[in-house]
Amino acid sequence: MPLNTDAAREMSFSNSNKRDAVNYAYRLLSYRGRSEKELTDKLRLKGFSEDIIKEAISHLSEKGFINDAELALSLKRIAEDARLLGNRGVRVFLLRRGISGELIKDVFSEDNSDEIIRAEKAVNKKIKSIKNYSDEEIKKKMWRFLARKGYSFDTINKMLRQLKIKEE
Repeated sequence: MPLNTDAAREMSFSNSNKRDAVNYAYRLLSYRGRSEKELTDKLRLKGFSEDIIKEAISHLSEKGFINDAELALSLKRIAEDARLLGNRGVRVFLLRRGISGELIKDVFSEDNSDEIIRAEKAVNKKIKSIKNYSDEEIKKKMWRFLARKGYSFDTINKMLRQLKIKEE
């Protein structure tokens, strides 16, 4: 019974060497930056052995293609500036991308002033789409919106108080 070409390619790929693993990782990295954990998971899914994965990851780290600290800072900026996430939302975003908890703690400062600024931007952006609702409904929708974005309850309450002042 002849094997189809996809199955044959998959079988030969799963029994491949470090070079194939590194080439696959390069291809993944060409799309976007990835954490060490993300690459390890992808290589494991592709069928590479643990030894080959470790060798490939160490090779990529030595060459500077994997740097979780730089990736964490970059992803934090994206989450804050483009997605307007709150601090908790940024932490969840980084965890989902495979950044370690220790590295996330290092990336964050204890200053919440920038979270308030991001929340104001998010509120101003969202208010345009819900301005036709009643004040009570706007308040509920804004609360849920900010909570989903990962803002703290203190920040949400500050934003809702400011929103009330602006409406009057």
